Amino acid sequence: MMDTLINQISNSTIQDFFKRKIAAYQPVEENFNHIIDDEGRFENFSELKKLGEVEFDDSDELLVFSCKYSGELSERSSKKKQFDIAKKALNEDSKDGAIFIFFDETGKFRFSFIRKNYGDKEQKYSNWKRYTYFVNPVKPNKTFRKQIDKCEFSDLENILKSFSIDAVTDDFYKAFKPQFDKIANSVYGDADFGIKQDFALLFVIRTIFLGFVQKRGWLGEREEFIQEFWKEYKNKKLTENSFYKDWYEPLLFEALNAPPGREVKYQNNFFSDKTKMNLKMAPYLNGELFKRKSGIDTIGLSITDKIIEEFFEFLFSYNFTIEENTRFDEELELNPEFLGIIFERLVNKQDGAVYTPRTEVDFMCRISLVKWLQKVSSADIKDIYHLFFVEMGTGEEFKDYQKEGDFSPAEIRELVALLKNVTVCDPAAGSGAFPVGMIQVLNEVIENLQMRRNTPEELKNENDFERKKSIIANSLYGVEVKQWAVWINQLRLWLSLFVDIPAEREEEFKLSVTPILPNLEFKIRHGDSLVQRIGEKLFPVYGHVQDLSSSLKTKITNLKKQKIDFFYNRSGSASLIHKNENEIFKTIINQQIKEKQNEIIRLKRPKPTQSSLFDSEPEQNEIEFEKEKIIKLYKEVEDLKTEKEAFKEDHPLIWSIEFADIFYDKKGFDIIIGNPPYVRQENISDPTGSLSPKDYKKLLHDTIRLEFPNHFGKKEKIASVNPIMYNDTASD
Repeated sequence: MMDTLINQISNSTIQDFFKRKIAAYQPVEENFNHIIDDEGRFENFSELKKLGEVEFDDSDELLVFSCKYSGELSERSSKKKQFDIAKKALNEDSKDGAIFIFFDETGKFRFSFIRKNYGDKEQKYSNWKRYTYFVNPVKPNKTFRKQIDKCEFSDLENILKSFSIDAVTDDFYKAFKPQFDKIANSVYGDADFGIKQDFALLFVIRTIFLGFVQKRGWLGEREEFIQEFWKEYKNKKLTENSFYKDWYEPLLFEALNAPPGREVKYQNNFFSDKTKMNLKMAPYLNGELFKRKSGIDTIGLSITDKIIEEFFEFLFSYNFTIEENTRFDEELELNPEFLGIIFERLVNKQDGAVYTPRTEVDFMCRISLVKWLQKVSSADIKDIYHLFFVEMGTGEEFKDYQKEGDFSPAEIRELVALLKNVTVCDPAAGSGAFPVGMIQVLNEVIENLQMRRNTPEELKNENDFERKKSIIANSLYGVEVKQWAVWINQLRLWLSLFVDIPAEREEEFKLSVTPILPNLEFKIRHGDSLVQRIGEKLFPVYGHVQDLSSSLKTKITNLKKQKIDFFYNRSGSASLIHKNENEIFKTIINQQIKEKQNEIIRLKRPKPTQSSLFDSEPEQNEIEFEKEKIIKLYKEVEDLKTEKEAFKEDHPLIWSIEFADIFYDKKGFDIIIGNPPYVRQENISDPTGSLSPKDYKKLLHDTIRLEFPNHFGKKEKIASVNPIMYNDTASD
């Protein structure tokens, strides 16, 4: 039954499928063409029909619709129009859920479950949410087959489970986890198991990214390039277990890390002429993903052919889709968000991931930006709310709720400037849910402002790719204690850009002699965001922000420029930027020491003696106060000297060093966003595993005392997000 539906999609096979699946299914054939005859907006669509309806025992009703598409469907083609057609049909028929199947002349189809997504009880309207499988009969459709085949179609809730990202994730993870364990256990070479796991994880991440690259036809113009690459190696019957070192490494570290046109010469690989040309003309992806990681890729580790073959067969039996999910639309295949959830689970084996669902991420991003704009913008707060929370209902009954805010050209100019320069940090970034969520919200809202009739001309004509790249460059920051999660964050950010490369510029990007992907090393940083310690010395988050000399301000301005140039692959090196960050920090400490020493000298100067009846001598309490101040300054100087001596060039994360351009320029981030700890504070343990629970608890205790000296020991509540990391205008 599934084979027939996949391989021979038509109204009759759809009818047969649902007749067999649902006993209460009632076939009908009702024409809905008036919906697609809408002033030419849906010109590629025809024969929109209601094929059947079901009334379940709980009185819920399900409708089934089909629609033909002239041309060839893809995961992305006319996707929004299909959703709009479905919403118009359902608003007219006033039911809670429906299956919509859009199919083309080649047999490809989109199989969607669309359901009302109700808000709270006060909400007077509802939004539609779509859950989708895209099916290509000549490609693997493992997820679709498995989920739909086992669906009982007994009620709307049961159907929703088969279209649920949670169900799809559970199913994939159960198969993925043993595959990853096999890879990690098969890594051979001289290293401890933790390093071998990191090596295995990098292999998996890079392979998955290549799955998305080949999905666009960017490797040899083939969507199965990796599979064919592997087959060529096998057919040559070369030395056993030589694929990774002699074939895969040249692809990763040469072909994808050099401009098109450069020969791949690494190792004795025996590539065919066709493969040599494909590797020579591979896109210049760059990014840290395709650079050797010191201590992991540089110590001679490798993976057996057998394990690689098994993983390729497993991974490429699933369909890749280059789409990020939104609040109202979920693709149920291997998409970037889906992979974020998988990797969180993979490395949090004990109790699964604390992965905030997409809807919660989206709301938190929107409301934090609204609250921030309320403080810094001159626009009316009601209009700002409408801008960020546009109601998604359609039809005549929703017209009163379709408000997007009313702004003058000056307000639009102000809002775009603010949103393009807001600084947002997730101090526990995990696998990137909040950074990616913030990109999507900022991109959507800025685009909305740029597309208005009264928008100033200089703000128009910016595509999603350039806008998102600018958002990552100017606005997004994060810290994550686990190195694997930093890699996943980078993967998610790269994919969010890669999927939006304009179709009309594909050839330009494929042949680019400059790297396509930005460098993200200074965007998501590796370290413990709670504990600022070098040796035995604790560093305060906000302790060195003060009035800076003009020369220091110049250095910080130059540092910002160096980071932007590095991000855009224009110039610079990571090591030089790290060195400059350290130099700025040391210069600030030296400046503080000098200022305090000068203040001590000033306070020690002899006071003028009484020369006349009308002169007054210093009062005794003033003298005592100055003595106490001098003693305090001496202690502060000694503390600064200790801090300077403890400082090492290669050091754990220190906020005011790693983000010097934020703390010494903007006085902190505009918005801090993320998940709080989901355990009580006494159960928080060292995420690196290097300290005992008792020692780490003491370290956190001392850190809180350092950051909140005026509150420590009192019965006041301290915010779960460190307020010292905010600047004066930050969101609550």
